[in-house]
Amino acid sequence: MPTQLEQEISTELPVPQTGFPQGDASTTEQVYISQVSKQTRRQRPSPLVWRFTVVAGDSIVLAGSLAAALALLAPSYAGFNVSNSPFGLLHAPIMWLFLVIASWSIAVSIIQAQELQCIGSVLKSPLFAFASLVLMLVFCVGLFFLFTGATVISYTRIWLFFLGITIPLLIVWRVTLAEVIHLPRFRRRAVIVGVNQTGISIAKELRQARRPGTNVLGYIRPSVDDRKQIDGLPVFGGGVALAHLVQDKMIDVIIMAIDYQTYPELFQEALQAAQYGISVVPVTTMYEHTSGKIPVEYIVDQWYTVMPEEYASSPLYACWHKLLDLTFGLCGLILLALSFPFLALLIYLDSPGPIFYTQERTGYHGRTFSIYKFRSMHTETQQAKRPAWVTKGDVRITRVGRFLRATHLDELPQVLNILRGEMSLIGPRPERPAYIAELEKSNLFYRYRLSVKPGLTGWAQVKYGYGDTDQDELVKLQYDLYYIKHRSLLLDLLIIMKTFIEVGFGHGS
Repeated sequence: MPTQLEQEISTELPVPQTGFPQGDASTTEQVYISQVSKQTRRQRPSPLVWRFTVVAGDSIVLAGSLAAALALLAPSYAGFNVSNSPFGLLHAPIMWLFLVIASWSIAVSIIQAQELQCIGSVLKSPLFAFASLVLMLVFCVGLFFLFTGATVISYTRIWLFFLGITIPLLIVWRVTLAEVIHLPRFRRRAVIVGVNQTGISIAKELRQARRPGTNVLGYIRPSVDDRKQIDGLPVFGGGVALAHLVQDKMIDVIIMAIDYQTYPELFQEALQAAQYGISVVPVTTMYEHTSGKIPVEYIVDQWYTVMPEEYASSPLYACWHKLLDLTFGLCGLILLALSFPFLALLIYLDSPGPIFYTQERTGYHGRTFSIYKFRSMHTETQQAKRPAWVTKGDVRITRVGRFLRATHLDELPQVLNILRGEMSLIGPRPERPAYIAELEKSNLFYRYRLSVKPGLTGWAQVKYGYGDTDQDELVKLQYDLYYIKHRSLLLDLLIIMKTFIEVGFGHGS
């Protein structure tokens, strides 16, 4: 069954089932592009327009919330008027608005909450906006304190009321904007230069995305190729076709899936298109931004794209990560103590044997440690000498074990590993030494997962879940490498949010 996006593309781009008409390839393709252009050409908002929209919308929400807070609460404060204080101008509503908007502008620049990649995500956009709001409040309170000293405390009610209005309005606004950006008429249109496995893979990722922000119109073949279609997408010929797509304003993005040294003419055409505001991006970068994975299968000699720009984490992030581990570890230890009697009784009654299950795993910098879990399998199967992947509906799992795995309660004892410093709350899942030795034979980057502490949850877990094949492990590796490259406070918060959603819906193994 075709996806909604495929149906839309097939409706807007009626690709001939037998290919282009016979004759001069360049002429017939020009005619075809011109015909399709009449059906599909329409003005779509540019990234600059979207940026202006989100800036204007955020400002309206902040200004409206501040006006409501001041109108309702400010009259009850003595000395709020300009004439009653040497710093009265600071207390005037217009000055409050100026400080709020200025602080917000600085905060969103630091958090990057108004970037197109952020505002197009239903989860990231409100989360980043909330983080910016918190940072903005810190800046505002700090500036007020410089001018008014301890008097700033007297305005706590105003700030709390302002936040109470702003947070829900900002969330609704950001989610609505993200939904609008992904409407079919507003999606960006892209063409892939290169008919190879890399280009086909990015087209598949874009077309299968749950919330596609880009429609793929087709491929540009750099050399002689008999194929007229690939998976329902047309294959256009050479730089002439690319020039016509640009000239007819049919595309917003050019995805380069070829080597510039091998095909310099096509790169020249792409660079000329960039002069007219069309984005030209490498296929690996587009793949990474679209899927949240590092395409280790297609990076070839571009190994540096796997590595973070700066390997050492910032001191602020290191403190945040450690504080997160300690906080969750202590809270988890309390939860473990409270739930242990009940869960231990259920496990023993369902399948007599030990309550806990320990297993050797490889952690940070290749150090081995014993991981703790509530036992979810029959004793004789977990003592098997030869390890095997756990599959969906595995008969080795007990009845109570299925509940524990669905709710992830089987992993609760790993708070002990977190408190001992062997694991973190967030990071790649720790694997058995035998698995790692086997998997790194097929991919050299697998060992790079050990450059950070393993985690109880992580980007691969919330995006892909459990795996039971080598191919699944390759996909999870791509997600893990993405996390290592981009890990930050906000990405950690996003993973925590997704983890709560996953646990809430019982998406366990």
